[in-house]
Amino acid sequence: MALAAQNQVRNLFIGLDYPEHASVAALKGGANGDITILSADGTVAAAGEKFMLLKKSNKGTMLSSDVINPANVLYSKSFAYVAPVLGSSTLSALTVDVNTLYTVEVAISGFGSLSVEDEYIKKAFYKAITGDDQEAIVDGLILSLNRNFSREVGATATDNPYFTFAKTGSGASAALVITEKEVTGFDADTNQRLNTDFRVNSSFTTNPTQVDVASSAGVGSGKQVAIDEFYLDGETGDFMRGAGYPHNFKNTYDADETATYNTIEVGYYEEGRDEAKKSKKSLTICVPTVNLADNATTNLVIAELNTILGAGSVAALPVS
Repeated sequence: MALAAQNQVRNLFIGLDYPEHASVAALKGGANGDITILSADGTVAAAGEKFMLLKKSNKGTMLSSDVINPANVLYSKSFAYVAPVLGSSTLSALTVDVNTLYTVEVAISGFGSLSVEDEYIKKAFYKAITGDDQEAIVDGLILSLNRNFSREVGATATDNPYFTFAKTGSGASAALVITEKEVTGFDADTNQRLNTDFRVNSSFTTNPTQVDVASSAGVGSGKQVAIDEFYLDGETGDFMRGAGYPHNFKNTYDADETATYNTIEVGYYEEGRDEAKKSKKSLTICVPTVNLADNATTNLVIAELNTILGAGSVAALPVS
């Protein structure tokens, strides 16, 4: 029977280390979080042999992926960690127009409990007076932005949980920089926001130069991996997940939301003995990394897979 549910077709394993254990017994004697790749009979896998990934969980129990036939592998890929990018807007090349009302608008999508289709608008105002230069206008807009955001929960007169308002340059070179902050209060169950979806608009007599940097959640952040683990592994490894929402029971997972991970994906299919249907599935392996040198551990996993699947099946990651 073909399987369709994501928690049935996608195996996720977060390995804290890859000591290349040569047997199940060796893995059992290893540290919690160790992963290894072995043949279906529990020995070191050779080229073309059916293989499985095993892990010693953070609770010391043994976990296993499907037994995968290399002939059924559809693709295999590696993804190096890519750091998240905080979105920003910079308003520069301002023109001083005396008695003009300068307006800056920050439009946030899906703010708080609002739908993603709703926008929350915050505005700043400054009216230029005789003697003002560009720096005075930027200072006035920053003061107004801070005042308006000071009304939000957790904000003060000069700081808020969502954005920083900064000035770069001075005098005629002064520019206003609005940058999102890293989202706080993350929870893989109840608060999965990774970036603030916003845009900045301005209304000046003479349009300034505006440079926008789009935000990005990156690839392989601890928060992304925590979300995947909660939904993919939680279905089978945490039978109380979601009970009593929103006052759920909290379980212990392997993902560290402050960590960073490289990722390996192996896509394959299983085919029943008595039918022609093919169930497409995937194996996702997350390996912690801090810097390029750390990629050597991920490359050990890649080398093992390339031994089984064929040289070059999974691209090695740079180590310098």
